[in-house]
Amino acid sequence: MEKRNVTVYDIAKEANVSPATVSRVLTGNARVSEEKRKSVEEIIEKYNFQPNAIARSLFKKQTKIIGFVLPDITNPFFSTVYLGIEKYAVNAGYTMMLCDSMSSHELEFTHLRTLAEKQVDAIVFMGGRVNEVKTNPKYADEMNQILARTPIVIVNGKMTGVDCYKIVTDEEKGIAQLVDYLVSLGHREIGILGGTSNVTATKIKHEAFAKALSKHKIEVNKRWIITKGFSMESGYECMRRLLMMKERPTAVLTISDFVAIGAIRAAKEAGLRVPQDISITGFDGTYISEIIDPHLTTVSQNYNAIGKAIIETIDEIVDGKMPQKEKIIDTSLIVRDSCCERTT
Repeated sequence: MEKRNVTVYDIAKEANVSPATVSRVLTGNARVSEEKRKSVEEIIEKYNFQPNAIARSLFKKQTKIIGFVLPDITNPFFSTVYLGIEKYAVNAGYTMMLCDSMSSHELEFTHLRTLAEKQVDAIVFMGGRVNEVKTNPKYADEMNQILARTPIVIVNGKMTGVDCYKIVTDEEKGIAQLVDYLVSLGHREIGILGGTSNVTATKIKHEAFAKALSKHKIEVNKRWIITKGFSMESGYECMRRLLMMKERPTAVLTISDFVAIGAIRAAKEAGLRVPQDISITGFDGTYISEIIDPHLTTVSQNYNAIGKAIIETIDEIVDGKMPQKEKIIDTSLIVRDSCCERTT
């Protein structure tokens, strides 16, 4: 045999042992007789065999690879979550395999099947089907097909009928923190911009918004709740629509930092000063919240805590333990320059 073609199976055949026995020798497992161990080691040395990751995993049933499926890597929220996870993954000896579904449910399933076929230790899933308010039975069935082979950890999402592990940030608390802060500045006319009604993150934040206003005995003005999407362009359009109204709020929350950037641009183009004429908050605490002018008051999703919780969960799964099914990550308010005391 040529050295470059040698596999675990070749070594097993020449040593007259099973591939699992070769794997046990490679991993230092004690459950191999001295005679068989010596035979296998001699053949390994003969061919200067260097096992690949799959060969090393034959006995351990681990690849030390984590798959990650997200809808849009250009969105700072998803990319920041990914980086938060990868930092802890590398320290724990894992390799990350990133798959961008480009917001396509069909591509999501293609990525899921590919990752399962590569025998990754677990799949982390964000966005798309797991963020829909009403679960599509077809997509749930596809997820369960993968779950039968590979553990899945969902971040900030859920699916009816799909029993995944979940890492969830306390978005309700984050909205309450923003409302409390704006009220402390004297604002009582407050709106909320961005998102779409069929996405769970929007539903959670809108319900939290109404609850937080109610706590301060402030009535919700439904005309100031404008949904259009999660992009800068949608934030721009939402703010334009708001500014066309005769009565408008003195402060607005936005669904994301991306939406906040668009809203600030629209306000400035209309001749308003932020925050003197209108206070604007973001949500997520991504890097762009620090570089926009003015620096954005926002809520951090605590990405390091998300990453740590995910890798701890996967480690427990790999070790055959039973991790907590759902872990809730705290949010934290970041006060910067985009809000000020009410002046009118």
